[in-house]
Amino acid sequence: MSDGGLLKKAMDVQQPADEIVAVAAPEAEKKTLVPNSLYIGIGLAVVSIVSMWLYSLPSIQSEYALAIIVPILLAGAGWFLIWDGVNRKFTEVISVTILLLLASPFISSSLFSSSLTITDSDLSSDAETITLTIRESGGFFGGSSGDADVSITYGGEKVWESVMPLSINLNDANGKYGRLVLPIDEFYSGNAATDSRYIVTVDSGSSSDSFILNSGHLARTVDTTQNLAVGAMGQGNDCSGNKDSCVIGVGLKAWVGLQTNVGNPPAPLPHANFELTATLSKDGVTAISYPTVTVINGDATWDSMNGEYGSGSAVVGDFGSEIVLDGSVEDIAINMQFIPREDWEESDFGCYEFTVSATQGPPWGDRTAHVSTTYYELAEFGGGDDGSDTDESWTQVSSC
Repeated sequence: MSDGGLLKKAMDVQQPADEIVAVAAPEAEKKTLVPNSLYIGIGLAVVSIVSMWLYSLPSIQSEYALAIIVPILLAGAGWFLIWDGVNRKFTEVISVTILLLLASPFISSSLFSSSLTITDSDLSSDAETITLTIRESGGFFGGSSGDADVSITYGGEKVWESVMPLSINLNDANGKYGRLVLPIDEFYSGNAATDSRYIVTVDSGSSSDSFILNSGHLARTVDTTQNLAVGAMGQGNDCSGNKDSCVIGVGLKAWVGLQTNVGNPPAPLPHANFELTATLSKDGVTAISYPTVTVINGDATWDSMNGEYGSGSAVVGDFGSEIVLDGSVEDIAINMQFIPREDWEESDFGCYEFTVSATQGPPWGDRTAHVSTTYYELAEFGGGDDGSDTDESWTQVSSC
């Protein structure tokens, strides 16, 4: 068989008349929902990131807490438009990128800046200063040492401000901390109360914190006084003349502090500074002029006149507002030391006025005198034409 015969047979094999060639048709380009969505989305994303940096400022966060909604909404709209602009591709990449950029100001803050927190306030032993404990967190590569802007408001009004050096240079089991000392006499403006609190704010660098100062440390202004004169009674040999009983002296008390409900003693002011005067008189004539009592941070002192007026010292405010104005003689019956009647400058029968006055100088008060007066009748009764013994009484009355 010749080669031509074999070749001819191969060419004679039946084939389709028309050869079909399959060619993949190009995929039609998807259309975006919003024209130029990619560029618009990138613009919104940039705006959202810039606004998040602004929101990361402590002053913005404290004043406009809900403002964080704005960068979040802008970021959401930007993500959708970018996703739409790249034909719904790269969803994960776009999401992660935008989230990291939004978080960048807070990541930067945690690495390069610190956060300050006022954790405590302590009153000095002399009650003249308050020491703030300020703790630092964050700031792996940064610190908060430097000048701090310190301000104090009272009842919502700023009463003091100062620039103070702040150094976070101390450590304890709870971490790093520093201290700031506040001079009370420079910012005190009145008694701290529920509706009139003292709030201190410390700003250092990009960090700020506020703290409500202890109201008990900042109640210093007296607004009321009360007093009482208690008769010390003697029997038989204690009395001169023909008497079954007699008034042998008087024990004096005062209460100084804050007004409470009618009938109750004043509330104590353990850190108040004031001066107290006390006088017992009859018809304008002084019977007892007690030495001026000076109270500083709860410690009361006066001239004891060599024991004529007790020890010359007392503690006020720890357990109440009472000040016992001691005399020279102890009486178990009235549970205090009294001033003997023989030491009075005026001791005849009649009506006596006992007056107590408390005053304070700035900044605790304006030297207004807070005065209280009580009245007592020293009287003799009983006896008769038969020469029987008489009795004496010391009775509180409404007026003279």
